[in-house]
Amino acid sequence: MELMELFSRGGPLMWAILLASVVAVAVFIERLWSTRPAQITPRVAFEALTRHLEAGDIQRAQQLCRETPSALTRVIEVGLRHNGSDRATAKEAMEETGRVEMGALESGLSTLSTIASIAPLLGLLGTVTGMIRVFRDVAGAQTPDIALLAHGIWEALLTTGAGLTVAIPTYVAYRFIESRIDGQARAIEEAALEVLDLMASQPQSSAVPEDAA
Repeated sequence: MELMELFSRGGPLMWAILLASVVAVAVFIERLWSTRPAQITPRVAFEALTRHLEAGDIQRAQQLCRETPSALTRVIEVGLRHNGSDRATAKEAMEETGRVEMGALESGLSTLSTIASIAPLLGLLGTVTGMIRVFRDVAGAQTPDIALLAHGIWEALLTTGAGLTVAIPTYVAYRFIESRIDGQARAIEEAALEVLDLMASQPQSSAVPEDAA
């Protein structure tokens, strides 16, 4: 039996499951592209930043952050604005910016999580409505046909199979993106601590006022 025939036999809720799968694929691809390491924690830019900080050139480091926008450089730039302040103040400012950046990266995760949860429910709803229809037809027959009953039941189960087929890979995609974001968050935190150490090692004369940043 062809796939399109199975799809049509599954009933109207198959369209809702299909739509959910399309949305899940689109969100996964978009998040996969948006969370790539080169976009969030560009290694080349960070290495250049550390060289400027080791040389005591805070202004050039700030300029580099503005020229290479990313989650990492935005967090570091906030810390550089507090150069000359105590470490706790700079760290708190960087942490606040980091939470905002992580929130932006996690924006699509709720969609994947919702689809992974709702797809099996849509399939179950299709199965239940299909079973109701089958037993209604059987109850109205004088001599119920067991073969007809079995045929109606397997058709009703198609939506459950379709829902699970969508839900399982969507949940795997959700966990993959979540793990990827967690890894990037750790990388940003480690880089921010390294920048704080470099800032603390600079003489106070190298401090740049915030209004000059």
